[in-house]
Amino acid sequence: MGYLSMRYTPSAKGVAQSYLARKPSEARLLLAGAGQDLGGWLMDQAGEVVIGKLGREKVEVFSRPAQLIENFANVSDSKQILMFTRRYGVLRFRDVERLYLNPDDDSDSELGDRFCIHCDTWREDQQSFRNYWEQGAKGGQDFANELSKQITARFRGGPLVKAQIRWNRRGFQFELQPDDLWRALCLAFIGFSDRMRKCQNPKCAAPYFLATRRDQKFCNETCSRLVANRRWWNRHGAQWRQERSEGKGQTTTN
Repeated sequence: MGYLSMRYTPSAKGVAQSYLARKPSEARLLLAGAGQDLGGWLMDQAGEVVIGKLGREKVEVFSRPAQLIENFANVSDSKQILMFTRRYGVLRFRDVERLYLNPDDDSDSELGDRFCIHCDTWREDQQSFRNYWEQGAKGGQDFANELSKQITARFRGGPLVKAQIRWNRRGFQFELQPDDLWRALCLAFIGFSDRMRKCQNPKCAAPYFLATRRDQKFCNETCSRLVANRRWWNRHGAQWRQERSEGKGQTTTN
């Protein structure tokens, strides 16, 4: 006699995600040299860095997760990294100073207020996220394992993703709380992975978008028309120019 195996998938309404990102009270972009000391941060390599101090204002990044992941994927230069940081806070808590309460125990510490982000390192994380985006929901189990590592990887014994049960008038809710913005991005990715697309206009300024249709290939109508016009011109442009030239060379007589 066999046994019937069943898998129960809980309702999405029973799961919530929350991350309150601390917005900087000050942040600026500067160029640092290799070996330069930036008030406690020693630069291993030269490059642009975003330094500043975290303030008391916080933003719930999961209030608009779609906007968050699109903004992150489409950042194009260091100035936009600065703008993103001012809006959403520090990407990795490893870039925030740690205050060690016990010099003999690295785990006995807490996060401070100052931060230093090397833009090249920030771009490496962004490129990883763009690779995830282009794989989307078709990445397979190996890709799922990679996402799991990103969410659960430890750094100096710090917290990972907290899970707790909350109650309100509608009932109980299972809530996930990532410890930094990077893990929040990875969690948000999971919910939108089946809608992630890259615009097929190679000159699109913000090519990473969330589709509203399964067959959607362009982020908007403008990109769609530009590519259609470009394809038509590549196929018929020479003939059109020839006909136009011949038309100009003709003369009419009465």
